Amino acid sequence: MADSELTTPGPPRTVPPGFDPAKYQAAPLLNQRSPLLALTIFFIVFSWICSLARLYVRFIVQRAPGWDDFFILSTTMGSVVLCIMTNLGLGRPMFTLTPPELEANLKAVYITMASYPLSSTFIKTALLLQYLRVLTGPRIRMLCRLMLVLTVLLGIAFAICSWFACYPVHAFWQLDRQPDAFCWGFGSRETTEFRHAILAQVISTAVADFIVFVIPARLYFQPSTPRATRLSLLGLFSLGLCANLCSVWRVVYIIRTTAIHNDFDPPWDNPMAMGLASYEVHLAAVCAALPVLWPVLRDTWNRICVTREVTVTHEDGVFVPKHPPARMQHCVETVDVDVEMQSTTSQRDLVRDHHDDKGPPQAEDWNPFVGDERTGLGESETVVEALKRRGWFRGRKMV
Repeated sequence: MADSELTTPGPPRTVPPGFDPAKYQAAPLLNQRSPLLALTIFFIVFSWICSLARLYVRFIVQRAPGWDDFFILSTTMGSVVLCIMTNLGLGRPMFTLTPPELEANLKAVYITMASYPLSSTFIKTALLLQYLRVLTGPRIRMLCRLMLVLTVLLGIAFAICSWFACYPVHAFWQLDRQPDAFCWGFGSRETTEFRHAILAQVISTAVADFIVFVIPARLYFQPSTPRATRLSLLGLFSLGLCANLCSVWRVVYIIRTTAIHNDFDPPWDNPMAMGLASYEVHLAAVCAALPVLWPVLRDTWNRICVTREVTVTHEDGVFVPKHPPARMQHCVETVDVDVEMQSTTSQRDLVRDHHDDKGPPQAEDWNPFVGDERTGLGESETVVEALKRRGWFRGRKMV
């Protein structure tokens, strides 16, 4: 094989014995360096912006941090290593790599496989702890606690399988120098055993992701949920659905790849599976951050776009001058004006007593609702002031 074939990414021109030629006919999208880097860096930056903004709200604005905020940050180590792996032969067939390149690639695979169970467990733990902060129903809280225990146990089990896949550990990437090492599960040299271990992890993770995704769905279908809240939940569920689709896509890809081809080629097979796992975790991190950010973003937007908002639901009042005409003598001597004003913060009774110092107007001309020079009440002088209510002001002059 020519030297150019050893360093050129993509499908090889010739396939040595022991490898299925049909497997290398076309390279998947994420086996190419540029798309893999672009997508991975985008998701890293997007999730970190949301996560840091969430921490700012919890620590600075609300001053109410929790354990879920700690777990939200522990989700990106595997993605950073995935970007580094593009310079270590990721996406190229294994038989086109030199022994040092293959060893460096498998070492990065070990770090990524060991970090994924932690990232997946941490992000689901953060979501479940957040549910426990806001959900009040006893049954739903019990379900959250059960899922929290199950998530932690699965995370510990798969983390042990990843960390101690070989004994000694360095036998995972030193294939030639440790031929007699004990390797099992994720480190097994047998394709069938490795496939079963991977499928057990991805299927259990997909099921747990789906359960965590549907726990808050009942809020969307409650009749008392406002329309704005429904729209917010709909956007949040859309992101959660994308995360679950990445998980399901990963399961289908691994089943299809391992079922059709019996050989195992980590540098060639891993980019698609690792990329989908990374994007799933980052989308889940965004879903965990948005419920904390949304109230602050909404209030900030309202302050920018609306300077003052008052809704008058009922107004009943008559303005009487100090010396009403004869035909008005049968009316009340002092009028209490109650204005019920409703807003998001308070409801107050507004009282206003207007007096005229210019003397009584003529009875035949006087209109209490239209201001003129005789009544002393012009349109520009009609003012409603909010006063602190201390009782009913009857016959008392307020200044």
